[in-house]
Amino acid sequence: MPERKKSDAYDASKDQTLGKVVKGESPIWIRIFIGILRVWFFIYDCLNYLPYQLFNSPTEKLRKSGRVKARFVEDRDGPMRHVDGLISEDFPGKDTIDKVWRHIVEVHDESPCLGTRQLIAVHQEKQDNGRVFEKWELGEYSWLSYREVEAKVAHLAAGIKDLCADSTDPKVVIFAETRAHWMMTALACFRANVPIVTVYATLGEEAIVAAINETDATMLVTSAELISKLGAVGTRCKTLHTLIYLPQVDKNAPAPDLTNVRSQFAHVLSWNGLLDRNPTVITESTARSTDIALIMYTSGTTGAAKGVILLHQNVVSAIAGQGAGVGIICKTDTYIGYLPLAHILELSAEMTCLVRGAKVGYSSPLTLHDRGSKIQKGTHGDCYALRPTLLAAVPAIMDRIFKAVSEEVAASPRFMQELFKLNYERKRARYQEGYASPFLDRVIFKKIRRLLGGRLRGVLSGGAALNPETQRFMNICMCCPVVQGYGLTETCGAACVAEITDLSTGTVGPPVRCSQIALREWPEGNYSPFNDPPQGEIMITGPNISAGYWKQPEKTAEDFVDYKGKRYFATGDIGEWRDDGSLLIIDRKKDLVKLQHGEYVSLAKCETALLTCPIVENICVYGSGLEAYTIALVVPNQKHLEKIAEEVGASGSTEELCANADVIKAFKKKLDEHATKNKLSRVEQPGAIHLCAEIWTPDSGLLTEALKLKRRPIAIKYEDTIKDLYAKTRA
Repeated sequence: MPERKKSDAYDASKDQTLGKVVKGESPIWIRIFIGILRVWFFIYDCLNYLPYQLFNSPTEKLRKSGRVKARFVEDRDGPMRHVDGLISEDFPGKDTIDKVWRHIVEVHDESPCLGTRQLIAVHQEKQDNGRVFEKWELGEYSWLSYREVEAKVAHLAAGIKDLCADSTDPKVVIFAETRAHWMMTALACFRANVPIVTVYATLGEEAIVAAINETDATMLVTSAELISKLGAVGTRCKTLHTLIYLPQVDKNAPAPDLTNVRSQFAHVLSWNGLLDRNPTVITESTARSTDIALIMYTSGTTGAAKGVILLHQNVVSAIAGQGAGVGIICKTDTYIGYLPLAHILELSAEMTCLVRGAKVGYSSPLTLHDRGSKIQKGTHGDCYALRPTLLAAVPAIMDRIFKAVSEEVAASPRFMQELFKLNYERKRARYQEGYASPFLDRVIFKKIRRLLGGRLRGVLSGGAALNPETQRFMNICMCCPVVQGYGLTETCGAACVAEITDLSTGTVGPPVRCSQIALREWPEGNYSPFNDPPQGEIMITGPNISAGYWKQPEKTAEDFVDYKGKRYFATGDIGEWRDDGSLLIIDRKKDLVKLQHGEYVSLAKCETALLTCPIVENICVYGSGLEAYTIALVVPNQKHLEKIAEEVGASGSTEELCANADVIKAFKKKLDEHATKNKLSRVEQPGAIHLCAEIWTPDSGLLTEALKLKRRPIAIKYEDTIKDLYAKTRA
């Protein structure tokens, strides 16, 4: 196997971002004006050199960026830990989630805690194809204080305890979208010492039934809007006896029809009914640190979802480690919550913010910004109303913002394109030298920054690898640090978080302070901790590591292993240590394909590079050991697909364009050009492509809730297409 690059981190000399936005040579008058601006910037830098050195030292910023962040405990094949040492609790002695929550209520008391935006009106918008979409008109955020949330938690816990009194091992399934009621219900379950089972709100009846029956759950909490999706869940799940439904978001909508569920459940209550069920309150939990807090089902990227057991001590230590890793969170911050709370990234992010006294305002991917698909034209998205300072995102969402901004710049007049290019390049160069660019932030990038509220001072990307080019673009245009984290459900969230002061890209940072990470040799891929730099399978240990998988002892024994005398979780991801103790994710064992002639190809690496191509909406690269090259299943960007069709003289529906040979040929040519610019080798570039007319979504079963590919379902759905692609190119 050929030796790999030391790092896939961002390299300014290879940045192709502006090449996609600004193409061709500009008129002479524009070049003269841009030249004058360059001279002015040089004079400006000379005049401000001394003030910067005295009051905002770039030298000090570079020192902090390059400082050693983690060190080996002993040998190179052993664990590495953060230089600031290990911690497992934010507050000594507070070793359960409820103890931590009660402590922060006493500290932050009447400070705003959870916020919900008022829905003013729902408009029905008819499309040209006859379909009708809901468009929402939203008002201001209303807030519950920490003390008010605690009062509801105490009453909810009493109601839950009462309804579970006859069960020897009760569990509560939460099947609902992200909202304040979800978090308050979870806190109440932690108070009542009743484990939570999480189920994504987009899943159907079969997935709900499977989770309930596997965990023998006794209570189901869902939204009023999702009751119609339950079908015969109550009759198919023998242990289930209670249904709680959350209030409707649209208060003017008809009340939910409860006829079907009333015949299936012994108890059917509204959330407010549960709140008022028991006049007494529970003010303290009986939970111990070793009790189960959550059974959280993974998103199932490589197979069936597994129920990950998370103990109270896992959650408490993860919150402590992640909070110390991010570092900047404080009580004046506002976090916007819109990712699924059934996903560990969102749950751990919100809990980490609440522990530090920040407030959490709720949103959804469809209402996040002004261009959200559910936002009524002429009104504003949630970021405009909330103006968050902190945001967590998955790479798919970051890539969409990157493409939207790139396309807007490309569609602007030539002069504006050149002006953007000049200022982008200047800020990028200055940023990497440790300098701030306050004037450019206020004048040039202000409009882009306002897409997400205009006040962001930190963005965390997690869930999958973020393209370094996208990371740098977001970092410059959003005028705040954009850092990556790395973790899994089995590690209770982030196991690594890049430091806010780190000016580089591509790294997921050092281990958080509750974890230690070792790299285990994987001979098949030629990865070893004794390589230069050290490489290997990422192994994670610490109090945040899950107790295992629910009712899957064989899989637990396979993934949670003894390594050098400690219990580690074997991630299956391949990492590489930088000299400063930061980790790079360079491969994944299951995504690494050995082709017919012995070449290894990282499918995830290819997809990460190709996803930044404007003509691509989504892509899945497929490889087989029986073939000499990879192929790609591509969901095309509709606007670019139509433009390519126009260029080759084709017309028709989306399905017809995706099947048109001339369109496919022109599309592949553009994709190959993008792959070459992004330094993909010939063997890494797909040898053939198929254009998919269907949009991939979590509802279709082809993406996880974090918008990651589900490779197996995609391969099954397109099995015949894959065979045909290989057969045609061999012919």
